[in-house]
Amino acid sequence: MKNYLFLNHEYFDITIYQYGSQQCRPYHTFGPGMRSHYLIHCILSGAGTYCTSLGGRDYKYQLHQGQAFLIEPNKLVHYYADGEHPWEYMWIEFDGMKAKEYLNQAGLCQASPVYHPVSDQGRQEFFGYLKQMLESPQSLPCELMGLSYLFFGALIRSSRNSKQPVKNNIQDFYVQSTADFVENHYMEDITVEDMAANLNLNRTYFSKLFKKITAKSPQDFLIQYRMNKACELLRSTDLPVSQVAQMVGYCNPFHFTRAFKKVLQVPPKQWRKSQSSH
Repeated sequence: MKNYLFLNHEYFDITIYQYGSQQCRPYHTFGPGMRSHYLIHCILSGAGTYCTSLGGRDYKYQLHQGQAFLIEPNKLVHYYADGEHPWEYMWIEFDGMKAKEYLNQAGLCQASPVYHPVSDQGRQEFFGYLKQMLESPQSLPCELMGLSYLFFGALIRSSRNSKQPVKNNIQDFYVQSTADFVENHYMEDITVEDMAANLNLNRTYFSKLFKKITAKSPQDFLIQYRMNKACELLRSTDLPVSQVAQMVGYCNPFHFTRAFKKVLQVPPKQWRKSQSSH
């Protein structure tokens, strides 16, 4: 059984797309396939296998209750439940400018995708925050975002491979300044060149630096922010899609629909209908 909740709120650090839980049948499988955003699966009971590849080599992880595993965006993965003791897990799909940083602090990446807790108490706290999100579907968005930050904090604290954060104030300044610029001008016809010029940086250097820090290109960040704003308008108003497109910086509704579908996997009208059904 699955629980879905689409949030898509305008938070820069972490954007939660959906989360849920599932009791899998024996050999229930996903893939080989890719995901569009980061996912973490927290195993509540049972066992299963997670397969991924890195540098042309295949890796297989036999996982069980109390562990968790990370799926990175656009990486080919395959995972399936055990035949005798299929796993039950909770999962959360997310992205954002701090996503890579938080995962690095927890010691999770494509080369090391499995979470091992330092203690049972730490694991219970980590799993507990996601359980609270699942059990509180009527919570306010700000409350759910608060729980998500507690979730990542507990992940970092309880992970056996946890690392100390690396501080770089100038990089934080570049990222926050870019976020502020996009927030103030997303409805205009801005480009990556405009974002770089705002910082008096060369476009190529700015793009490489921004992606190194956030694991997301400036263009992808701009599109994501516009889509988050579009979701808010589609959910809270009856404005036609063409007008929503203009309000988030798209003069051409076709280009908006194509970008929306790429990010949300469904066209704007279908997404709006799914939200009203919730």
